[in-house]
Amino acid sequence: MNLQEMTWPQVEKYFKEKDLVLIPVGSCENHGTHLPLGTDTLIPQKIAEMITGHRDVLYTPALPFGNCDYFSQFPGTISLGPQLLYDVLYRICDSLYAAGARRFIFINGHGGNSAVIEEVCYAFSKLGALSAVINWWTMVGDFNPAWLGGHGGGQETAAILYIDPALVDKEAMKEKDIKSLGPKFKPLSLKMVEFEKVKVPVPRDVGDICENGWYGPDELEEASAEWGEAMLEETVRFLVRFIDEFSKANL
Repeated sequence: MNLQEMTWPQVEKYFKEKDLVLIPVGSCENHGTHLPLGTDTLIPQKIAEMITGHRDVLYTPALPFGNCDYFSQFPGTISLGPQLLYDVLYRICDSLYAAGARRFIFINGHGGNSAVIEEVCYAFSKLGALSAVINWWTMVGDFNPAWLGGHGGGQETAAILYIDPALVDKEAMKEKDIKSLGPKFKPLSLKMVEFEKVKVPVPRDVGDICENGWYGPDELEEASAEWGEAMLEETVRFLVRFIDEFSKANL
């Protein structure tokens, strides 16, 4: 049930019967030279749509902007920053709360949003609401370790190949080009390095770390629509079961 396709009386009726709403949250940012800027929005939006094929649950339009200041060197990036993202999400939830929502499930597509979303969850818990944050790209690693990925790598490429293969520019795929800090620093992700077997965050603008803008253990040549379909279908099956129980959880 897509909120923007409903009338207000239909929404009113929904919240008289249920108090749960899905909120897809994405971003507009670099995902390598081969993936669209809206990758982190397209995937949560697709997951929400797939869930409604199994359950009558309300979902909002996907928020296409997030907190991604560290991608500012890549043209097309639009970042709200942490404070504005918090304010926008708070106002969205406040409007839904006034309509009757008491259970919020954020389907998040971007790591830079996670901490901000959690702050919104804390704020509404003080009002008696219950919230959950679904970071799909880490969750799938619990389903299948082979599905773990980085940023703009095989994992996200597979998901977009399943959603709309025309959005993947295969001819623009490039090798990873992450720049090492030195021989004693092992790069683990776009912000994490390992020194003497200890993981240490070293936050920097991504443009200073790599020119292509993607990184991860999930190589691009491994990506396929079949992988994307299996991964998102398993995610949806899990979330349907989660929603069933979350709807009964104590407030």
